[in-house]
Amino acid sequence: MNNKQVILAQHQKFETERLFFRKVELADKEDLFEYASDPEVARYVSFPVHKDLAMTEESIVEYFIPQRLFCWAIVEKQSHKMIGTIDLRLNGDQAIFGWVLNRNFWGRGLMPEAAASLRDLAFNQLDVKIITAEHDAENPKSGRVMEKIGMRKTGQVYTYMAKEGRSVLCDYWALTKEEYLKAKN
Repeated sequence: MNNKQVILAQHQKFETERLFFRKVELADKEDLFEYASDPEVARYVSFPVHKDLAMTEESIVEYFIPQRLFCWAIVEKQSHKMIGTIDLRLNGDQAIFGWVLNRNFWGRGLMPEAAASLRDLAFNQLDVKIITAEHDAENPKSGRVMEKIGMRKTGQVYTYMAKEGRSVLCDYWALTKEEYLKAKN
């Protein structure tokens, strides 16, 4: 185990002004199903629309539980509802963002708040040198989140989306530690 994994293990739970972050649990299946079964939410992510709670339960067991160091449930403090997930995957000195949010909570600035907190963790405690992210080019709202946390668009690449059976044009974004520190000062 390396020092970065220890730091991530120490941050299994944390919070921001409006959000609480913790690990995804089987007890989250109803909240996760609420947005994973929404075709508008699933449209831009790699997982298929969830057809039933059993499918959601399987995704928690097969994906979220094994990825506990890198993936958090996003819980709205006011309602105590699990409203999405956010990933920060480490690859050496690079981190890769991923997120999904219940459509009922879009447009409230919650995802920039969540992403900014993990951006700060990555640069200030994990000593990451660059954070990258990608999104379907047809989903500009995700790009706005990236822009709001200081990332800049670096290009576009076609990616094969297995669930779609086709290639999808994706926008790629990045933020270096130098850019982050310069913007802070």
